Amino acid sequence: MKKHFHIKNNLPAVILIVIGIALIVFGISSGQATSVLNKARKICMECIGIG
Repeated sequence: MKKHFHIKNNLPAVILIVIGIALIVFGISSGQATSVLNKARKICMECIGIG
């Protein structure tokens, strides 16, 4: 038998995905992506002892 995608059964997952996408878009549009990447690069350089 074929299973059909029922939005009712997956409503919490769909809501969380939509909220997650909205937060990602908000973060990118406010310039936070660059800040996060710079901090991650600095932490990595400190962990391996280069910077």
